[in-house]
Amino acid sequence: MDPPSLRIGTSGFSYPEWKPAFYPKGLPQRSFLEYYAGVLPTVEINATFYRLQAEKTFRGWLGAVPDEFRFVVKAHRGLTHTRALPGPQHVGTGGLLDGFLDSLAPLAGRIGAMLVQLPPTREQDEPALDGLLAALGGSGVPLAVELRHESWLHPQIADRIAGGGATLCLADVTGEVPERLPPGPIAYVRLRADRYTQEQRAGWLELLRREADSRPVFAFAKHEGTPADDPFSGIGLARWFVSAQR
Repeated sequence: MDPPSLRIGTSGFSYPEWKPAFYPKGLPQRSFLEYYAGVLPTVEINATFYRLQAEKTFRGWLGAVPDEFRFVVKAHRGLTHTRALPGPQHVGTGGLLDGFLDSLAPLAGRIGAMLVQLPPTREQDEPALDGLLAALGGSGVPLAVELRHESWLHPQIADRIAGGGATLCLADVTGEVPERLPPGPIAYVRLRADRYTQEQRAGWLELLRREADSRPVFAFAKHEGTPADDPFSGIGLARWFVSAQR
């Protein structure tokens, strides 16, 4: 068995196209999360990126999953995709930053991490990123940062983020297994290669297990563009990882 700190899921759960390979044919969409949580231990929530969620939505989600299930929320796009990133000076001003953090209160204790995803057009600006992470750090939720502009591709960036109490998200698109994951309080991986070979799949599982010996690890397979019954990509890959842990 793997350490309880290793959690593997997918980016989202509300996909009718996963029928009938994952969700049973007659399962109503309102029951998707309950079924999903019976198979996988975590999910990356995209809805929080687009809009603030109502308390009743979160309460409904909590009622559909076991206590050990963990949600990962994506930071609102109004915080990550604006011309200027908000910082600590925006805390307590009643703006979007406060509204977003307050909206997460119903999930207290059940959020495994927050994904702070900057757009591909956001060039390297370390002080601005430091400020955003400091502002979001008030939530008490572990932060993972996905940087998608090539100007961020320097080894010291991962160390700087870890020094600020967060973790650089590793978004894999090649399938190749690195020697280690970026430093930080947690490890966070998005498995985005089109398809993993049997050797790559086994290598990733070994790496995730090893990293989970010392810190919580979250890994998420992609949700689109792959058959739900393919054990080498997408939801099928996530299911394989979880079954291999047993």
